[in-house]
Amino acid sequence: MIPFELVSIFIGLQRPEARFAATEELARYAGVPQVLLFGRDPELGIFLPAPGLPQTLRAGRRWQDFLRQCANAGSAGASLPLPSGPAEAPVWGRCDSTASVIVVFVGAQPASPVQAAIAALLPLLAAKLLGERAELAAEGHAAAARDSNRRASELNAALDVSRRELQSAYQRAENELASRRMIEAKLRDADRRKDEFLAMLAHELRNPLAPIGMAAQILRLGQSTPARIKDTCEIIDRQVAHMTNLLDDLLDVSRVTGGLVELALELHDMCAIVGDAVEQARPSIEARQHRLVLALPAQAVLVHGDSTRLVQIVTNLLNNASKYTPPGGVIALELKYDEAAVHVIVRDSGIGIEPALLPHVFDLFVQGERSPDRAQGGLGVGLALVKSLVERHGGSVSVSSAGEGTGSEFTIRLPLVHSVAPALPPSRNAPTPSNDELDILIVDDNVDAADTLSMFLNTIGYRSRVAYEGRGALALAAQAAPDVLLLDIGLPDMDGYTLARQMRALPHTGSATLIALTGYGQPTDRAYAIEAGFNHHLTKPVDTTALLRLLENAAKKLAT
Repeated sequence: MIPFELVSIFIGLQRPEARFAATEELARYAGVPQVLLFGRDPELGIFLPAPGLPQTLRAGRRWQDFLRQCANAGSAGASLPLPSGPAEAPVWGRCDSTASVIVVFVGAQPASPVQAAIAALLPLLAAKLLGERAELAAEGHAAAARDSNRRASELNAALDVSRRELQSAYQRAENELASRRMIEAKLRDADRRKDEFLAMLAHELRNPLAPIGMAAQILRLGQSTPARIKDTCEIIDRQVAHMTNLLDDLLDVSRVTGGLVELALELHDMCAIVGDAVEQARPSIEARQHRLVLALPAQAVLVHGDSTRLVQIVTNLLNNASKYTPPGGVIALELKYDEAAVHVIVRDSGIGIEPALLPHVFDLFVQGERSPDRAQGGLGVGLALVKSLVERHGGSVSVSSAGEGTGSEFTIRLPLVHSVAPALPPSRNAPTPSNDELDILIVDDNVDAADTLSMFLNTIGYRSRVAYEGRGALALAAQAAPDVLLLDIGLPDMDGYTLARQMRALPHTGSATLIALTGYGQPTDRAYAIEAGFNHHLTKPVDTTALLRLLENAAKKLAT
């Protein structure tokens, strides 16, 4: 018969929250200082302290050996360290028949009747502890499953993010590849245009060089009549002007498209601008026997712009129309306006524009197909220059053509200015230089250029001397101080900037007029020249009208 008190104690041992107090009651009942309770963990295969009791033991390996001995033999005794102190104490353990639970008595072994009663109740406690272990294991598995599910969800989310990032990276790579292909195509097209342009440039420069070379041969023979000499000089003058225009076009398009051109904005009548442009383009139009039809309003049509550039815009369109219109064709220029804009329309009856070329008409170095009768050629920069200049004036330009053989139509739109009358530009009178008292020193390592310029100035009444390098120029200036120095920049012994600074530093040439005469014509070159002490900057081939105007001003300065 199991005592009721022991049954009550084992009921307490069934509940983890009351288990510690129940072990103390069991120790008192058994007449021992302390009772420990262990249950087998099925997954780990070892005995662990029952839930609700202290879970740590010193000398854990010795305790596990003792517990295994109890499980194997049903009971065992030993001396082991206790959880509550450093000293060892005798222990005696009793295992249930299923080796699932072990009760350990610390300090003494209970009496046999107590042992028997306790042993009778151990299977109930074993079942309870196994259930608790199973529940803990299930909770652990559930927690592990939840953690695995959470990690799987995080992994799926990360994989989804990675997939989207991979798709985005792939799309970026595709876009980059497409962009590179487009850039490569543009580079190939630009390279092709460069080759075509260089071929055109060589052709266009050879054209004027041929008559210039032949004219030199004629003059060298020394058997020409005055009329023949006059005609030959006019040929040379025309061809040099043509080459100068080609180079000016290249420099213009470089400066304008790079935003380096400053516009002198004033109020102008577009009717007058068109008139000036027609006068500039008339030689080309008349040479090809074109019929020019003008349709201009009776009243002034005002725009705000740079008169020189506006004339250049209209002139380029007229020259372009003349270039692509067969001899005897018609070129029409119409000027009209509405509330907001002025419209300049240039139509021709020429060869027209292919649909494939139409979107690229205003691109740099783009031209239609050459034909044998287009002897004047060109570099393909005129329309690109027109577009850049029109946009700098706040306007736009467009082109239309129905195709080959149908002619073309270009339309410029510029903002209209509502005002009473335009400001008239100041009149320009051509200078008439002549002053044999002006001493001019020419410095250029190009012997032919220096000598021909000297001959030209001597012919029209100026006194000039020539030096072909910087030291020679300093020696001549020391002999007699010049009033004007025409200095090339690219000299063999010192550059023109250095020579200009040295001339400015000398007392006898410090106040002379210094004019840079060079092939370097960029805005930075002009700035360097002014910084070095030059008064003026002219580009080669020299514009004789501009040069004579500067010499006339220098003569007036000397006279005062």
